[in-house]
This record gives sequence, structure tokens and C-alpha cells, in this order.
Amino acid sequence: MDDRSLPSDNDSASTHPDFSRWPGIAPLPNARMMLHVGAQTTENFLVVGDAWGQLVASLLEPESSVLDIGCGCGRTARTLLHHPWISHYIGIDVIKPFIDWNSRYLSPLTGNRFHFAHLDVETPRYNPTGKIRATDAVLPVADASMSLAFAASLFTHLREDAARRYLAETRRALRRGGCLVASIHITPEPGTQFSGDEFRADVLPQYFVGLAQQSGFERWRVVGDICGQETFVFET
Repeated sequence: MDDRSLPSDNDSASTHPDFSRWPGIAPLPNARMMLHVGAQTTENFLVVGDAWGQLVASLLEPESSVLDIGCGCGRTARTLLHHPWISHYIGIDVIKPFIDWNSRYLSPLTGNRFHFAHLDVETPRYNPTGKIRATDAVLPVADASMSLAFAASLFTHLREDAARRYLAETRRALRRGGCLVASIHITPEPGTQFSGDEFRADVLPQYFVGLAQQSGFERWRVVGDICGQETFVFET
């Protein structure tokens, strides 16, 4: 797709023109929406969403409350819409048309168990008119209210100070015994532990673990490579 402009209000009100709509079935977003969650093709969108959906599902318990940080256009959410162990699901993103699309096409399929919220954080590429600095971001959930959080390719687009903030906010949101699933790129510039910008950020795995521990996560384990990113589970 040559046009790499950000999704618009028109995108948030439409579905993929190449695929039919079926009653009670989540539609697909259009190619521009998919592109801005890193999916160059519909196949990639579905494969990555399925992989993350399986990973998240493996960690669910009955009556789980799930926080999807950087939900995009519902790539993972769509795979979990009817999971019986999810009592509440909130997805957040800085790109408002994603939130509008999810709210229009996904939430109604769940009896509104799934909610989506715009986090108006300023980023030069993804939300240039945002009103909140990343280092001041507050996730729109109460303290200790969530049992599981996940961030699929979120920390691959954050500078270190923003990563610290998001880790701390996620720890605040999780109840005792909760966990965060997060992925990173692991090849920072030579001689550094954390490098890059919102287009691509890289961090040494052990350094990222240290950041999580500083934020209050007590235990961690390596999942391994999920869709080309090193993935961890951090526990409270």
C-alpha cells in the first residue's frame, strides 16, 4: 500500500471492501487500518492476531479483566470476543480512528463487555496533536482493577522514559497476582541498552526486565519469539 497516511474518520466508519459482512461476525478493517498495526497484508493481520490471541487465552482465568495496551484496530481483540472467561476487556490506543472502529464494529458483538478508549498521548507520527506527554500518560482504569494486561508491539515504539511510564501505569492497574505480557525488539545500537524512537525501539532483554522490576513487577519469565519479537510475562 503506497498511501501511508494515518487512518481517518472515514476509515473508522468502513470495513474491508474485499470481504463480505456476516451477521454476528467481526468484520475486517481496511488495508490502511491494518497497515498501521504493522500488517502489510490481510494474512499477516490474521496470523499475528491469532498468535497473540492464543497467548493471551492461555493466561486467562474465569472472570478475567483484560487490558489491551495499544489495541490498534482490534487485531487481537477480535480473536477473544467470545471467550467465556473474559468478564471485562478494555483496549486503548493513541490513534482515535482505531478506537472508533473497534467501538462501532467489535463492542456490540460482546454485549459491551469489550470497551475501547482513546489515550490522547502525543507522538510525532501516530498522534501529533495529542494533548498528553507520554511520560504523563495515565491508563483509564482504576488501581488494581485488571487481572491481565498485554502490550503486543507497544514497547517496540516507545522511548525509554515512555516505556518506564507505561510499565509503572500497567503495574498500578494490575491486581495482586496479575500479569503483563509484553514484547520487545532486542537489538539496540552498539554500546547502548535502549535505543530508537517511535518508529522502532530496541532494548536489551535483561535491561527491560530491570525496568519492569523497578516498576514493581516481582517475577518474570521468557515466552520467546512471538511474531519476530521477544516476549515476556511479568507477574505482580
